[in-house]
Amino acid sequence: MKSLKIAAVGGFGHAKNVFDELAGFPELQLQAVAPAHAEESIDGFLCHPWALSSKARRYDDLATLCEALKPDVLIVSTRPDHIQPIALAAIRAGCHLIVEKPLALDLASLQQLYEALCASQVRMMAMLSMRSLPAFRQAKALIESGAIGQPLLINARKSYKWGQRPEWYGDRKRYGGTWPWVGIHALDMAEYLTGLQATSVYALHANRGHRKYPGCEDSAVGIFQLQNSVSMTVSIDLFRPNSCRVWGDDWCRVVGDKGSIEANASTGQVRLINADHDGVIQSFANQPEAIYQPFLAAIANDTPWPEDPRLPFRLTAAALQARQAADTGKVELIRDSFLN
Repeated sequence: MKSLKIAAVGGFGHAKNVFDELAGFPELQLQAVAPAHAEESIDGFLCHPWALSSKARRYDDLATLCEALKPDVLIVSTRPDHIQPIALAAIRAGCHLIVEKPLALDLASLQQLYEALCASQVRMMAMLSMRSLPAFRQAKALIESGAIGQPLLINARKSYKWGQRPEWYGDRKRYGGTWPWVGIHALDMAEYLTGLQATSVYALHANRGHRKYPGCEDSAVGIFQLQNSVSMTVSIDLFRPNSCRVWGDDWCRVVGDKGSIEANASTGQVRLINADHDGVIQSFANQPEAIYQPFLAAIANDTPWPEDPRLPFRLTAAALQARQAADTGKVELIRDSFLN
């Protein structure tokens, strides 16, 4: 594989998942890291074993980093309000991207980013790491094999610990809301497992137990209509006890006309109920599959990348409109016509 100049910008978010995976490929090195904004610390990412083994260099800002290194690939993982402008600047600089979600905090900014990507030769992948987890991958294979027949109904759950959260979580303008930050994963689980996209949503959200963070909804529910008239319910909460061994409870159930399947990424279990099975059929050690290295290999070797580049834009649009539905109390049609 041709070598790539890889850099990272930001000090918050799920870049650790990317770093953990890429550390297993000696041919891939992280050459530089910079903060996305003046108040951001990047010490945590610089202390990651991959950054240490790569001897990643610290820069004061993205512009200085890009001028010095001219990276081939930029990993963007920062506070949500900074994601879109940094990704936009990287596209204009010709950098391929692995980027945190949500891609933007409003539909106009999302469309601007998409149009810039389409006008470039840049490839972009979002940090939708649910797809790397063995339980979901096994459930997807079973659904595609016809084990539950035609999908008819989906239930998805995201439950997280509150833990320690920075003060900006309380500011919607910087945080963006829990639907785009957390709820997007539930939408991704459904589309990954069934291939079905959301078409409309009615949603609720509230801050019930963390009133010092008014812009951070700690509970939310949504009812989505998907393609093929499939219904989906989503439940989100930030009340998982801090004593739990695993940070999140990531679960999805798909009901079909011949049975149902449940995938619990947190326990690593897949449960299948149909004419031949009734119970847990497989338990996995939760070692994620590589998803970022193949993307980088496709860039390095100039080979096709099978994922639809519209996927993270589609999911972001749906999550933003779930937030809108919860704000207004009205059913929202999922509007993403700019992707066609």
